[in-house]
Amino acid sequence: MLFKLFLQFFSFVTFAYSEIIIFDEMDSKISILEKSYIYIDKESNLSFEKIEAKTFSPMNTNYLRLGYTNVTAWVKFSIKNNSNKKLVRYITITNPMLDTIELFIKQKDGTFKKKTQGVLHLNLYQRNNILHPNFKVQFNPNETKEFYYKTFSLSCANYYKLFFKDHNQLYKDEFQYQLIEALFFGAMSTLILYNLFIFLFIKDKSYFYYVLFLFFIVINHSSYSVMIDYIISSPTLRKFEAYLAVYYLGITTILGLLFIQNILDINRFKILKYITYTLIFINIILMLLSTNNNYLIESATNLIFVVMIYIYFLSIYSLIKKHPLSKYIFAAWTINVIGIINLAFKQYGILNIIDYIPYFYELCTFLEAIIFSTALASKISKTKELENSLKTNEILTKELHHRVKNNMQFIIIMYRLKLANHINKDVDEKLKEIENSIQAISNTHEILYNQSNLKEMDTKKYFINLINEIKKSFDMKNIDIEFNIDTYLETQQAMYCGIILNELVTNSIKYAFKNSKGNITISLHKKNKEYIFMIEDNGCGFNYKEKSELSFGLSFINAIVEDELKGKSKFINKNGTKVKIVF
Repeated sequence: MLFKLFLQFFSFVTFAYSEIIIFDEMDSKISILEKSYIYIDKESNLSFEKIEAKTFSPMNTNYLRLGYTNVTAWVKFSIKNNSNKKLVRYITITNPMLDTIELFIKQKDGTFKKKTQGVLHLNLYQRNNILHPNFKVQFNPNETKEFYYKTFSLSCANYYKLFFKDHNQLYKDEFQYQLIEALFFGAMSTLILYNLFIFLFIKDKSYFYYVLFLFFIVINHSSYSVMIDYIISSPTLRKFEAYLAVYYLGITTILGLLFIQNILDINRFKILKYITYTLIFINIILMLLSTNNNYLIESATNLIFVVMIYIYFLSIYSLIKKHPLSKYIFAAWTINVIGIINLAFKQYGILNIIDYIPYFYELCTFLEAIIFSTALASKISKTKELENSLKTNEILTKELHHRVKNNMQFIIIMYRLKLANHINKDVDEKLKEIENSIQAISNTHEILYNQSNLKEMDTKKYFINLINEIKKSFDMKNIDIEFNIDTYLETQQAMYCGIILNELVTNSIKYAFKNSKGNITISLHKKNKEYIFMIEDNGCGFNYKEKSELSFGLSFINAIVEDELKGKSKFINKNGTKVKIVF
């Protein structure tokens, strides 16, 4: 009993010498902190009764800045209604993200009544669409009330201004805050949709990473500004969401690195590529290690600083290397750095521009997004120019293939005319073989002229065309040819395989079937990373060792396989002839 009386006397003496905040019905908004006293509970374990006995120090500032910390701040102040009317006022804070806020109000019997608010206590009170925590207090005429204001937060930095407002001012300030934030989210959402449609149109990875980057900036800021309350109404889910900032920041940082890496072609430089992936890996590890009991928000913020400096270095490096988008990247990231530095200073309790221009960070973020979107739009125009150039080159290349094909046909006709007076049966056969070899190359150019993809060739179509040309030179009514092809070849590979096919099928037609009846099977498959090309017949077969030394055709085939296709060939004589080529 004596201890309680002592505490009441001590409290009375302290407040008697403290500066009392005086208001009347004309005062709509008064700053509290600079007329208050503060005590920091470094262990965050003192009860209210023990706090009452502590010595408080004058605040002498209108802004409490503790940064990321697990200490508890206690603010003590008294307020007097200097009018003859009963008045209602609200004690409200500028930081809507704090975990726990408690207001202790002294009653007439000397006891204190506690009210609790904060992100982790949404189930204890009604927000009524006001995102900033506020306590309604009623004053009788000429009444003085004494207060203790407690704040504690692990999910965000502990910083705020404290105000004493009437009903109209409370709603006016809240409306302005939510309106500006809503405009910010609307503008950012427009940029997200703009870049998303462009990504869907041109399928450029830069846009994909940038769309996700903007999306997570918006998600993180909706959590930071507590506008996410309009999406997540459940107090239980909001408790969980309050500790997701580490993941929002980590994912945003990773996407920012991937975006910059892609748009500036960082993979060209091995060291920068490894640094980028190392920073991505560290972000992933940090997210995996962070829990509610071991919340690594300060480490995540520090890592953002490192990544921010690294990306800023990349933007300067791209300027030096005269990358076409370097000016945009440098300008955008400079604005981003300024915004993030001031936001971080605010979190750490260091003087910053946001203290004087409340929505400075949002402005920087929006300007950065505008400049990056402009940079990507510039990339579209360059991509269009490149596409037009590629189309022109494609037309010219096709025309070249068409001319080569015609020239080869002309060579065949020219030699036919030159040798017309000297052709006998043997010369005619040799000439046909030469014609078929030239035709094999000519058909390659003909197919390339008629298809859009100049890198790969429809191999089955190509082989069928070759066989049809061979059929024009030989009687093949009783010879069945089967195709078993399930893969495409690159153009150069297809041309070499066509020459081999022409040589082997011609030999089979000429020598394998004594009664001019038989079967030839042509197959091409891809297994693992190797192509298996086989030509087999059910003819009489031949002795490969004897023929290979004398036959120019077989030597020619071996040379093509080993030198051009970088593969190996194998001739098998069993129930006919089977040639297996692996490359």
